[in-house]
Amino acid sequence: MAFLMRKMKELLIRRQHKQYEKAVEEQKLSYNDWIEKKEKEQQIEDVRVENSWKCLTNEEKSGINEGKTEEDEGNQSFDKNACRKCAVYDKTGHKRKLVFLMIRLYRTRIDWDALVKSLEPDVDAVLFVCADGEISRICLPLLYQELAGKQDRLIIYGDEDVRGTQAEGGVREKPWFKPDWSPDTFLTCFYFGSLTVIRAQVLRELSADSGEKPADLYKLCFRLLERAGCFRQRFSDGDAPVFHVPEILFHGKSEGYEQIKELSLPEKALLSVIPKPAQGQGAPLVSIVIPSRDNPGVLFCCIDSLLERTEEGCSFEILIIDNGSTQENQRIIQEKVGERVREIKRRDFCGIRYDCKPMEFNFSRMCNLGAAQAAGELFLFLNDDMEILQKDWLTKLACKALMPYAGAVGAKLLYPDSDIIQHAGITNLRVGPAHKLQYLSDRRNHYYGKNRGVHDMLAATGACLMMRREVFLQAGGFFEGLAVAFNDVDLCYTIYENGFYNMVRNDVILYHHESLSRGKDGESDQKQQRLLKEKDILYERHQDLYGTDPFYHKYLTSDMLESEYSPAFRYQVRLDMPWAKTGKRRALPAGVREDACVVLGMECAMDIYKWKYGVAAGQGREEPDASDMGYYFQGYCFVVGADNGCYKRTLILQNRDNGEIIRIPVESQYRRDICDNLKDQVNVELTGFAAKVRIADVPRGCYRFGMLAEKRFSRQRLVGFSSWMLQVEEEENGRLQGGV
Repeated sequence: MAFLMRKMKELLIRRQHKQYEKAVEEQKLSYNDWIEKKEKEQQIEDVRVENSWKCLTNEEKSGINEGKTEEDEGNQSFDKNACRKCAVYDKTGHKRKLVFLMIRLYRTRIDWDALVKSLEPDVDAVLFVCADGEISRICLPLLYQELAGKQDRLIIYGDEDVRGTQAEGGVREKPWFKPDWSPDTFLTCFYFGSLTVIRAQVLRELSADSGEKPADLYKLCFRLLERAGCFRQRFSDGDAPVFHVPEILFHGKSEGYEQIKELSLPEKALLSVIPKPAQGQGAPLVSIVIPSRDNPGVLFCCIDSLLERTEEGCSFEILIIDNGSTQENQRIIQEKVGERVREIKRRDFCGIRYDCKPMEFNFSRMCNLGAAQAAGELFLFLNDDMEILQKDWLTKLACKALMPYAGAVGAKLLYPDSDIIQHAGITNLRVGPAHKLQYLSDRRNHYYGKNRGVHDMLAATGACLMMRREVFLQAGGFFEGLAVAFNDVDLCYTIYENGFYNMVRNDVILYHHESLSRGKDGESDQKQQRLLKEKDILYERHQDLYGTDPFYHKYLTSDMLESEYSPAFRYQVRLDMPWAKTGKRRALPAGVREDACVVLGMECAMDIYKWKYGVAAGQGREEPDASDMGYYFQGYCFVVGADNGCYKRTLILQNRDNGEIIRIPVESQYRRDICDNLKDQVNVELTGFAAKVRIADVPRGCYRFGMLAEKRFSRQRLVGFSSWMLQVEEEENGRLQGGV
């Protein structure tokens, strides 16, 4: 009998494995399939493209894929045989035809004589191609759409990916999704990539200019952008002379970034963009504001590293703002300040001031108090738990902060004594501000150099943040209604809205002994609730920025706090799923055992209206409808050391006050990232989950999240809990409002 029971169980498990494998295959979506589906959904203007490109020589070629090798090119910078024209027509007849000239370059080198000869009078735009590959099917229609209706478009670039050979099935992979116009990213490398489109008229005007003709495409673009004012101000959305088409315009045979990533402008070119102090004034004064309390050891580790490792360049003063250290610590700090002032003999050191005012911790208020006392042209807000590592850090930050278009300038922060990234800029995701690349090794080059050089970002951390005095004052300083969290993000968002670019210098690296003074956010229920309320305030103040980030592509995942820059097809958020049929119980079922082997990671738990618009229904501009009246939950869960394909999972909300639970069926989701990170675990492909719950099914209260894992063909029932909470409160209009 036992033998038959064992065989029956083995048969059922094999059947379950087949069902599991089928479900995995149904959900496993490749980048190739996803992006082609996205492209079919595009609303492309009704245009007709000539079937073939007309060569400007007698040779018959159908495309640009037959590029010469480096040996064939020799010293040539312009391949005349890869110079072709084609016309694009508007089928409706409302707009004139546009003639495109495609020119293949060796790397980015330009032969001006050959270029000028090719600029026939009917040519409207030139497509410069500097990598092996082909333009995409949607490239010319999208270019026509931008150039035909907007005469101020001078330069256009798009995204690209890699397409395999026909023998490899022509599968597309390795997408390079780029930011909108980013002046500092451009000054770091030629991120326009393999395909750059320039209006022909500006090339004709430049060729008639008696000045020096740029020898390569990068310097040509720099010259045109500089003349158009792109390094003097931030243009209104959509009005910049340089435009990013956020779609794949080019399929390379290899990653185009590998060919252009080493390009950068020489210092003499940068001098035309970076303002210099007026003669006789000397270097600008930097006022370094350091909030601190009861941490003299940590504080002077920061200050001493600053004094010992900072090269002479910018003059600087240090202002310590203390919100109420003990008398003993005040005495220690005052003594150490006096010692440093007496001992440090540097021409650029303008002293240390210590101001202690007992008050509740409010980072914004402390920074504002320091700024009010500061004498500098530049403000640098610095946490007391920072450690300076390189001598040129202050000069480099100041160099960027002085640019006329610059807002806040941040640095790359690493965890102490490691190469692990703590901060490389803040990205505005739907789930809130996020530190992309956090916890990843800085030894690797991440997503086309995102942790190298200088990149424009929507925000940077206030742990090390520099800006000009007038930028800070125009923004109104730090908003004191955000005492602990998101105050730096709020300031950066305001600065961006005021027309400046915020950026992160990845070539300025500091150690951040994170949150030594007050602990990490989210450690307790109280801190979680405070964090959520401050995030709500952030988006109430910046509703137009919710869910958008000009420096983070729409095709990158924005729905989860995930460190890598990943295409969005890996994380599908589906609000069109059916409402879950919930069940309620007085307590957990008998026989359920809480076990640490059940790992539950909550990634999103939010009011659906807030998910869509960033704020609560009463604060939003849109009227809620029936589809908004609920919660969306998403995350992952797996059982360590077990066959995860044999578990049924049920999300539970447990009331913190009375122990009652709400059972929520979940939909399994394919998670490639879990598979990659848990190679030693069995059947973890479908460890992702999502559920949509009606708001009426969650009564008022405070809930913690758990996952009930019930093993099929066994009596084993385990539960694991997350530290996340859901607080459901009833508002005046009777609508339940919750936050996580």
